[in-house]
Amino acid sequence: MNTEDKNKENSKYRIFDLTWVEVKEWLKKTDVVLVPIGSTEQHGPGLPMGIDSYAGYYVCIEAAKKAEVPVAPLLPYGYSCFHMRPDEPGTITLRDETLFNVLYDIGRSLIYHGFKKIVFSTGHTSNAPTVDRVIRALRYETGAMAVGYAADTEVFSELCEDLIEGKDQLPGWHAGEIETSGAMLICPDLVRLDRVEKTLPTTPGYLPGGSVKDSGSGFGFKYKDFPIRFPFDQWEYSKTGIMGNPHLASREKGEKIYGRMIDLFAEFLTKLKAVPVEITKKDFPERF
Repeated sequence: MNTEDKNKENSKYRIFDLTWVEVKEWLKKTDVVLVPIGSTEQHGPGLPMGIDSYAGYYVCIEAAKKAEVPVAPLLPYGYSCFHMRPDEPGTITLRDETLFNVLYDIGRSLIYHGFKKIVFSTGHTSNAPTVDRVIRALRYETGAMAVGYAADTEVFSELCEDLIEGKDQLPGWHAGEIETSGAMLICPDLVRLDRVEKTLPTTPGYLPGGSVKDSGSGFGFKYKDFPIRFPFDQWEYSKTGIMGNPHLASREKGEKIYGRMIDLFAEFLTKLKAVPVEITKKDFPERF
């Protein structure tokens, strides 16, 4: 299928491209809708700021076509405050409260119009805590089945260990092997491998002796193997913004890894369609 034909096919699933007539037809077929969430944040010198958005949206659209469900417009911003690096501009972050309110209003809008199962799918792991609060609020206040789904590589890496090489090099983390492979598949013209280098986290010197920073998390470190959370900025433990070895990436890996991710998501969505849900409160909470 050429690019033009694929775009026409994708448009059938994108609420942003439809009139209310087509959305009404979707509601006759399913009460499930996807809400893709990404980010605009630095991913080192080799990947675009929007890779979490590109990849997360790609997973949603491809899974939606397999499961026959519609997709709301992508939200290309997320909770990315720890990627605000002093000399590397471009990151745009929302506050937790702002992100919560935007996602909550999106959910209530979709519920108002008849969707009963709202699947918030994030391509950026650090959106997850906010999404958790949103889905609980929507369920308690409306009866809707609100779901948080991780369409990101950090969560998925354990399910594709047979497809990766650098298992000891944080393959699923920021701009590493898996994410770079995805970029080579989804937005290859935006990848600059000539600029990247393998980078693993370093332990900030101010932490208590015995502490180790061995992940790309903006929060986690270990003290004598006991996990502890701390609000790091990424520049404190990474000089490049890369967590892993992007030189192990390939388009072929991207096709296999993201194909597996899409199939799993589509299977979940297909089964979700059969779950009975009763809405207890439909009206949008405030008009102004």
